[in-house]
Amino acid sequence: MRHLYAASAIALALSATATAVVAQETTSSIRGSVTAGNSAAVGALVSAVHEPSGTTATATTNSAGAFNLTGLRPGGPYTVTVTAPGFAPVTSQNIFLSVGQPYNLPILVGDSQVEALVVTASRAERSGPLVSVFDRDRIASVASVSRDIRDIARRDPFASFNPSTRGVSIAGQNGRTNRFSVDGVRFSDNFGLNQGGLPSARGPIPLDAIEQLSVKIAPYDVSEGDFQGGSINVVLRSGGNQFKGAAGYTYSNDSLMGTKSKGSAFSQDMTSKTRNAFLSGPIIKDKLFFAFAYEKLNETVPSTFGPPGSGNAVPNLTQSQIDQVSSIAKTVYGYDTLGVLTSRPEMDRKWTLKLDWNINDNQRLSYSTIQNKGETVALAGGSSSNTSPSLGLGSYATHEPERVKTHVLQLNSKWTNAFSTELRANYRESMKIPVSFGSPGYSDLTVCLDPVAVGSLNQCTQTGTPRLIFGTEAFSQADVVGQKQYGAEFIARYNFGDHAFKLHAAYSRLKISNVFVANSLGTYYFDSLADFQARQAGQLLYQYSITGSLSDASASFDYDQLTFGAQDSWDVTPDVNVTVGLRADGYKMKDQAPLKQSFLNRYGFANNANIDGDLVVQPRVGVTWRPSDRLTVRGGFGLFNGGSPDVFVGNSFSAAGVFTNTITVGRAVGGTGCTIPASVANAAAICAAALNNVQGNKIDPLVLSYLQTNTAALGASPTSFMLPSFKLPAQWKTNLSVDYVADLGSMLGDGWRFGGDLFYGHSDSAAYYTDFRLTQVGTAPDGRPIYADTYTNTANSDLAMKHTDRGRSLIAVARASKSFDFGLDAGVSYTYSDIKSLSDMGTYASGGSTASGTYGAQPMVDPNQPAYGTSSYEVRDNWKFNIDYSHAFFGDYKTSFNLFGELRSGSPYSLTMNTTTSNSRSTLFGTTGASNRYLLYVPDVSSATADSKVTYASTAVYQAFRDFVQANGLKQGVIEKNSEKSPDYFKVDLHVEQELPVPFMAAARFKVFGDVENLLNLINSDWGSYRTYAPLTSVVNVACAQQVGASCAQYNYTAFTKPTLQPNAQLGVWRARLGVRFEF
Repeated sequence: MRHLYAASAIALALSATATAVVAQETTSSIRGSVTAGNSAAVGALVSAVHEPSGTTATATTNSAGAFNLTGLRPGGPYTVTVTAPGFAPVTSQNIFLSVGQPYNLPILVGDSQVEALVVTASRAERSGPLVSVFDRDRIASVASVSRDIRDIARRDPFASFNPSTRGVSIAGQNGRTNRFSVDGVRFSDNFGLNQGGLPSARGPIPLDAIEQLSVKIAPYDVSEGDFQGGSINVVLRSGGNQFKGAAGYTYSNDSLMGTKSKGSAFSQDMTSKTRNAFLSGPIIKDKLFFAFAYEKLNETVPSTFGPPGSGNAVPNLTQSQIDQVSSIAKTVYGYDTLGVLTSRPEMDRKWTLKLDWNINDNQRLSYSTIQNKGETVALAGGSSSNTSPSLGLGSYATHEPERVKTHVLQLNSKWTNAFSTELRANYRESMKIPVSFGSPGYSDLTVCLDPVAVGSLNQCTQTGTPRLIFGTEAFSQADVVGQKQYGAEFIARYNFGDHAFKLHAAYSRLKISNVFVANSLGTYYFDSLADFQARQAGQLLYQYSITGSLSDASASFDYDQLTFGAQDSWDVTPDVNVTVGLRADGYKMKDQAPLKQSFLNRYGFANNANIDGDLVVQPRVGVTWRPSDRLTVRGGFGLFNGGSPDVFVGNSFSAAGVFTNTITVGRAVGGTGCTIPASVANAAAICAAALNNVQGNKIDPLVLSYLQTNTAALGASPTSFMLPSFKLPAQWKTNLSVDYVADLGSMLGDGWRFGGDLFYGHSDSAAYYTDFRLTQVGTAPDGRPIYADTYTNTANSDLAMKHTDRGRSLIAVARASKSFDFGLDAGVSYTYSDIKSLSDMGTYASGGSTASGTYGAQPMVDPNQPAYGTSSYEVRDNWKFNIDYSHAFFGDYKTSFNLFGELRSGSPYSLTMNTTTSNSRSTLFGTTGASNRYLLYVPDVSSATADSKVTYASTAVYQAFRDFVQANGLKQGVIEKNSEKSPDYFKVDLHVEQELPVPFMAAARFKVFGDVENLLNLINSDWGSYRTYAPLTSVVNVACAQQVGASCAQYNYTAFTKPTLQPNAQLGVWRARLGVRFEF
């Protein structure tokens, strides 16, 4: 009989693992079955005790011997005891739970004459199919100089981290479409202005506050939704019966930072100091507990761009040119450009408080609050492109104060042995108000550094001439975003035999207030230093409220989201579980964008469609099969709705073109007259008022009057709108995953975990923009359309948000891991991704959140529609490894280190051609937006005349272009979107920590530690470099050589520019931080 119990203990250690990931939850559960011999043990009492708090949960086995303990705190350790009449008790100790992952615990009870059996269980799997779970120990070992939660999430095999934006793309999707939640409540940046997808730039949660963090790709539970990429869920730490606390300090500066990367030298100014604290414990033993965490960061962050010798050098720019422009600005305009910004100060302060009340054994109430106040700085910006270099001076940078406040209340109740509920209520508010570094009230000023005007008067005509930009950045001149979100959620669970039923209902209201009027202080372009000196602008772009009040132009709207879901999780056999569910998300929205009559007249439908009445029904199916204790097979499919930033809904309000008007006044080439029609009264006077004697901080009243009263211009003003047929973004997901625990013999041992995942996603609906105002009037030599605004003949656009089902993700993952008894954990994964998309909303540096920026900055074949092809979020090959070691060499004071490495393919980019513009439209294709976004046509280059579609401005241009085409093996025809790749990036991070004794406090510890990011660059400055090509890399300037009516019969390639890699001064060098911590 004792041999039988020994065998059961081994089986328990193998099979007591986490099952398939389920809901977007804050709790976990323990489920399993109790058997006696070959029969179910009916009526056995199962109790689980959370040792730190003494919280007890109980259940009684049903007719099948099954039990399910729900609503349990993540973490542990737990002790589970099974007592059945006539059988010896069985106790399983040291059980640790992962959030949202039921812990599968089969129990075999035996003869009552045998002494009680005590088994030490295994820890729940911390990673598996389409999920990674990071507990406190793993989080503490992560090397993160910035203490950023995204440094944890990026370790998931399906995640790829964009070092430039700090966004985490999951399963090949935009990071802003992920769902980030804290204690079960959505905590993402709903409006979608932060590239990282979090409600604040640096993240709102102190790392010390986190109990567990999970990353999920396709959780088929009906509680999961509101995302396209993945779900990142944080559960805050709770207090227990013992007081626990910590206080820490970390420091870093530019002496703990590299200065060279792959031959590029950098000089950077940086200091970072972080203070953090944590305290938890009982208020009433066994009843009421608290946990408090605090963190404050003060940091000066180095700027990205500058003149030679000051970081990422802007080509062809000298310090003397900067000094000359700054001197003119000071003496002529009375404005301080603040010169080159070498660093920017930032502050971030955040704290959390969580209270847990064990009302009784069957009910538990928790309250959480999160408070975050940050002051980040938007970079002054620039470009190290050889074709269009630029640098933003210090005044162009922007303070971005952010405030986030959140409250969550949750009640977990067990009503019977089979029925339990969760009730959750939440409230969140946030505010963001950019403030310019420079003197308030000044315009956005761009100066082309040609000594005298060369030609276009609205852009630098000569390729490679740098531009200096200063003043108040155009999109920050009037930009205030306030958000309020409140809601409630109810989950009911009922166990009946082999079935676990679940109902989910949720309500959420989101209130958005956004005052966004770009160019409300004016955006000026000066075509030369001489023009800037003479106060003669080449162009003024100006947008303002026609009522004179910017509040009338605000995008304020509310909408409600109602969710209902039902599912059945059926244990078909002891080895097979099938979960079938249906989720529905419905939207109610009373607010509409202002109706624009001229738009209605133009197209026959209104511009004020919204999401009211939209309903997305999402079927879900998940299957888990365990043919043996060592092998698990999982799969499923389902539809997932949501995740699209609300800014794209808000664009219909802020850019309706009803209460605001936009005018572009450009000086005519040759200096006589401007683009205001001569038929306009006082046209010459308005031109002079707009472009002559520019003050920089004042728009002439004549120009304002023209903007407010010119009804023709108002009718033709730009409009962003949602097509009435628009479908909310949704994606189908399916996967097949296999996990196997291998015994590799006496030499290598047992417990080797091998796994593989095959994932496929397909767009049901993905958003993109086109310009409705355009009509095809001709054809280009390579067959692409040529457009014109045949309605208003202006520089403005009517940008329609449409949907497409073109887009898919194919991802394969192989992974392996092993935990050794001597303190070593090791794991490795390989991810292959093949991602296709039509639109990568908000990808490109010049795009992002506005309709015009998103439309006008994507690679295109058809100049009025984004091209289908490789997604900008694709990382074709991604290797990751993790080595974690901990051992007490001196007494019980541990020495620990963690090594994490990532070798990934470089970012995709597109080869394009650049056109000139007139009145902000391409002179060749007739479209607005970036002039370098048109995908390159590669001709037959066997000779200069081999391809009738292209001619060359000179032999030198032909030869340079031919050599480039041949060297890169480019095929004839229009090149595909994102066909090229930047160099691979290999980054290794190291965390080292040593525990030390605290005098007179045996249980306390001092910890000294250090983090090094990009360790390889520390070893060798040629390693670990991060270099990219521009997402839109233009290699030729193109014009029409043979005009045939509105068509073009032959391209003329007038200039060739060889693509250049852009090194990153911050990401390509090593960084380190040192810290000390006291824990008790």
